[in-house]
Amino acid sequence: MKRLIKAALLMPFLALSFTSCKKSGSSLSLSPKEANQHIAVNITDDPSTLDPRKARALTDVILIRMFMDGLTRVDKEGNHTLAVAKKVDISPDKKTYTFTLRDCNWSNGDSVTSQDFAYAWKKSLSPDFNAPNANMLYVIKNAKKAKTGKLPLSLVGIETPDEKTLIVTLTYPTPHFMELMTHPIFFPVNSRVDRINSQWADQETTYVGNGPFCLSEWKHHDVLEAKKNPHYWDQKVVKLSKVKILMVDAEIGCKMFDANHLSWDGSSLSTIPADKTPSFKSEEKLHATPAIATKWIRVNVEKAPFQNKNLRKALAYAMDRQAIIDHVTQGNQIPATGMVPTALKQQKEPSFVDHDLHAAQTHFDQALDELDATVDSLPTISLLYASTERNHLAARAIQDQWLKAFGIHVELEAVEKKAFFDRVSKKDYVLSMGNGFADFNDPINFLEVFKTKNMGTNHTNWENSSYTELLETSYFCQSYEERRTVLARSKELLIEEMPAIPIFHFTLLYTRDQGLKDVVLTTMGTIDFKWAHLK
Repeated sequence: MKRLIKAALLMPFLALSFTSCKKSGSSLSLSPKEANQHIAVNITDDPSTLDPRKARALTDVILIRMFMDGLTRVDKEGNHTLAVAKKVDISPDKKTYTFTLRDCNWSNGDSVTSQDFAYAWKKSLSPDFNAPNANMLYVIKNAKKAKTGKLPLSLVGIETPDEKTLIVTLTYPTPHFMELMTHPIFFPVNSRVDRINSQWADQETTYVGNGPFCLSEWKHHDVLEAKKNPHYWDQKVVKLSKVKILMVDAEIGCKMFDANHLSWDGSSLSTIPADKTPSFKSEEKLHATPAIATKWIRVNVEKAPFQNKNLRKALAYAMDRQAIIDHVTQGNQIPATGMVPTALKQQKEPSFVDHDLHAAQTHFDQALDELDATVDSLPTISLLYASTERNHLAARAIQDQWLKAFGIHVELEAVEKKAFFDRVSKKDYVLSMGNGFADFNDPINFLEVFKTKNMGTNHTNWENSSYTELLETSYFCQSYEERRTVLARSKELLIEEMPAIPIFHFTLLYTRDQGLKDVVLTTMGTIDFKWAHLK
């Protein structure tokens, strides 16, 4: 009842008129048509962070892209295009990129400079700074050595000869580098603001961005408001004057959409309740698009009894993924028998057979022999997950499947999103169910997650020198076929060791206001409202 009252109290926010962003000190003149360009969406929970260096959750990344802009951005056609950079020159050996910045400003009026980019990247590479995606910067010369404290930051391949020039030197040619830079880890931060207040990203009164929208309101665990940024370099294409971002559970969000109080519901901001999926399908309101993303269960290989890989493989083989899709998620997902999504078309045959109970029992018996254990003497096994209805239903289904297959009881631990990410990052779990979304269209994006145990995205404590060597070799392959062969071997090794158990590859399920046009939804699950408008 309290949540329903909260939803009712939120309704008046949808009718608020447009005012300028609080920090900018300037107003934006709106035509009557522009003044009606208000939409509302639901993200269910408070973002974990709006600092581009610290973002990890997909929802946080989506919000940050509203408030921030990088050197490149994904355009309306889904291609990466220049943004803050107006020109780029690439050296003949494909290792040096010279970016020329356009004239643009932060939401507080400061100029965006090349030093803001260099400052943000180098701070992310500081050994004592927690940047979960810092490994994406490792393509830059000496970046990894700086992050591990082996070299000073001054030797990282980033130069700023003047305020409008940024020179980046890579370790090796990286064909997807321009696409990589659409990720927030490559965004700038206002270096002057960050030096004065390192917590600037925690409140709307101190938040400074350079994106299409600025943060004008943030009531934690309640509501965010994004307004058109009058300082944005490309503001002429921004049609929406305001985006109200609510934080209510999925059930309430769905009711609000039905009552025309939300313009978008579902992927990748929230989830459509499982019991609503069939009716949305029958009413032709449900939109589905393939996603380069995998739902998996991370295994903490240093927690008993999962030091044993046969036990990890037994659980993976016993899972009935198709049943979970048919009866729980009901969104045309694809059973995953590998970490790399099938949408990347890198693998013709599955790595193992879904719901292979015979193979599962064989591995389980081997595991008990190696552990000198019985089913009853196994340590307590718990499955951690972020508390959403769909996650809970999937976790219960998996719990039931493993109980039927082996007679083992798995304890379920549902926690709110922020606590979930905190525990996973600290490796404070036995099993944890989560999602891996692509940052760019390449299988290396998923394989690098497990490159070393200290990778900011790994958290399984698993490491294999042969696997690391294969990935390192792929960086210097001279042909596509050679690289594909090397990556195929790394995928096989990953499944053989099973530090994570794949469940399914995603489809993005959402419903939207029929009048909402030009929202960019990518196969990586990111949503961009830069060009969106109400028709």
